[in-house]
Amino acid sequence: MDRRSFLKVMGAGTLGLVLSGCGLKSRRDSIMEARVQDDDGAVAYRTLTKDGTKISTIGIGASALHESTAQEIEQMIAYAADRGINIIDTVMSDFGPAEAVGRGLRGRRDKFLTQMHIGATYPDMRYTRTRDISQVRSGFEQQLKTFGTDYSDIGLIHYVDEEADYEAAINNGLLDYAQQLKQDGKIRYIGFSSHSVDISRRFLETGLIDVFMFSINPAYDFVSSGGQLVMDDSRKALYAEAQKRGASITVMKAYGGGRLLSDASSPFGKAMTPTQCIQYALDRPAVVTCLPGLRNMYDLKSALLYYKASREEKDYSSIFGSDRKDMEGVCIYCGHCQPCAANIDIAASNKYYDLAQNGDNLAKDHYLKMSHTASQCIQCGVCEPRCPFHVKIRERMKQTAAFFGK
Repeated sequence: MDRRSFLKVMGAGTLGLVLSGCGLKSRRDSIMEARVQDDDGAVAYRTLTKDGTKISTIGIGASALHESTAQEIEQMIAYAADRGINIIDTVMSDFGPAEAVGRGLRGRRDKFLTQMHIGATYPDMRYTRTRDISQVRSGFEQQLKTFGTDYSDIGLIHYVDEEADYEAAINNGLLDYAQQLKQDGKIRYIGFSSHSVDISRRFLETGLIDVFMFSINPAYDFVSSGGQLVMDDSRKALYAEAQKRGASITVMKAYGGGRLLSDASSPFGKAMTPTQCIQYALDRPAVVTCLPGLRNMYDLKSALLYYKASREEKDYSSIFGSDRKDMEGVCIYCGHCQPCAANIDIAASNKYYDLAQNGDNLAKDHYLKMSHTASQCIQCGVCEPRCPFHVKIRERMKQTAAFFGK
């Protein structure tokens, strides 16, 4: 079985379900594969709190679509539209699939809400984050053109986690540009994306925010206290504040980069299902939709099983009997560390290293086929301040190169 077929069999979005290795399918995997053929539960909707626009509670995250084919991407968008899914977040680590997304949206633009990122740009088709206002403008126009539309429903100031970056976004014209886009009708709702509670609260305090994208899952929300798992007070307060102000939340990282989907990698010591992860996110105040990063049709159908799941299948309470391990410093392959001065795909390198350590015999072959490997890291450290989870990337590159011998 080649790696592409293997990933489709194991499915569920990212690392979690592939960590078990590449041998014969387990009974659980076979049952899951059979179930995704029957995912016809009714799609549920919530409303963007400021004007009542309906949004499906599950949408398409485009970050991993580069692992699919153009044909399959178009099929995924058509399938999602036919089912009633109506929200897509378009930020990508590789802009190669963008034209296929645009073709998928053609003739269906009125059926989808798009969530595009202001400050994400794609020179040479690779993701990078910029605060240079001229590059911000050209990057947003590039997205509109490639996706075949003259507006985005949601425009998010992209990935603001640090105090200095927040000040830059506020003071260098980026927020002004977002407001101008809204005034000109090029976006309908203004917002931001962040992994930081403090920065999110500061944005909310401006009174300008309609919607924001935030990383939500139990591993991020819960901390150990007195031998028990309790929700972090600051995150709990953020969700309540968003609801009070009428700002909606769209959720990223619901699966924790796939780590929550595996006993071996879950910080709780036991796997959650995609359905449980989605239910957890949707249970938080102000949350309107969950946007898992999808690689293929199997991932989409696996997520949509949520709509026909029983109450018992959605119940995630069992994880709270577990000890929580800290996910600080753990790579979840989000790609925010890019671009690399040595042109290394850092997220992919880290993923193949983790897979290989957990028994995936195909991971080494995949790693060795990378055009630039960890051994080419120049140890400049530019990537590390960009990482929202404070991964020691330079040390990881050394470990990876030693492990694979290249």
